[in-house]
Amino acid sequence: MATETDRTPVDGLTDTATDVSDVSDAPEADVDSDGRLERFSSVQVYVHGTIALSIFVLYLTGLPMTFNEHLGWLFSVFTYEHVVLVHVAFGVVLIAVGTYYLLYLALTALLAGRLLDSFPTLGDVRESLAYVTYLFGRGEKPAAKKYTWLQKAEIWVLAVELFLLSATGLLLWYRGVFASPEFRAALGANEALADVLLLMVRDVHVVVALTMLMGISFHLYMVNVKERFPFNKTMFSGTVSADRARHHWAEWADEELGETETPHESSEDRPVPSSRFLTVTGLSLLAFFALVLIATLFAAVLSPLPTREYLIALPADPVTHGVASIVFFVGLNAAVVLILAGAAAICYGMIQRLRGEL
Repeated sequence: MATETDRTPVDGLTDTATDVSDVSDAPEADVDSDGRLERFSSVQVYVHGTIALSIFVLYLTGLPMTFNEHLGWLFSVFTYEHVVLVHVAFGVVLIAVGTYYLLYLALTALLAGRLLDSFPTLGDVRESLAYVTYLFGRGEKPAAKKYTWLQKAEIWVLAVELFLLSATGLLLWYRGVFASPEFRAALGANEALADVLLLMVRDVHVVVALTMLMGISFHLYMVNVKERFPFNKTMFSGTVSADRARHHWAEWADEELGETETPHESSEDRPVPSSRFLTVTGLSLLAFFALVLIATLFAAVLSPLPTREYLIALPADPVTHGVASIVFFVGLNAAVVLILAGAAAICYGMIQRLRGEL
């Protein structure tokens, strides 16, 4: 989950990890002996790796709880109790590391006396408008600072998603609150309302998680296919070549290295995927988005808790019945394979980092 276009964990997750490496007052460039510019600090690298791995494991354990008809084999292999236990354990890890990082960022910004580079500004609005103009062929591509407007958007979207998942996850973990006499008394002894509130919490958790899965898939596509094919090591090494910095983040490179010549492509941009590969991968990504959206609709929005007769379930669920269920079976199991691959890639990158091979 290496990052050069980042948002997760989340995030983001894109150059998704929020920046803290350049909040000091000193404007000196941090370039190593190989001429590479530091883009992420060691704290960012390890926080990103831990959060990314946690998110992948949470998906690996959470998806079978949501789509047990198609992914129940995971329960057969690991047992339901172990799957739930691992889900809760990595949820705790995610919340703990996220809380540490937020405190770290707040303290760093406070000591530096200025906002972090990932904080949105009016300049990002102007950059986004200029970028839209560029897409329509009516202007030049705007020079970016350390984080582009899109990367900042990904960072903050991921932050909100992780907050919602953490809050709803804790409520589901302590769901006995909804059944407690005190809580129901506070609702005027309205048992139905308590059940509906629990249902809403579950639905928000599922909808946000599956929506974030689409964002993470897009991030992985941009980072490892569009930006640095086939595996982007920037978020593990923490550095980027000066040429690449000038090409992708011209303003930041100028601030760190001084005025340069016209940006040009670095040799790091090779190898590049073929146009056919990009087309097939892009269409597959769109198909995956459609599958996740439809599955989310029927798994959360239109599928209430079956524990009360006044909560009426759908008479026919296309996710689990009929020909369409075959598509969901293939798609959801393919998602599990990709999640396993993502977790393996994170472990591989972090092991290389720990061995000093990057």
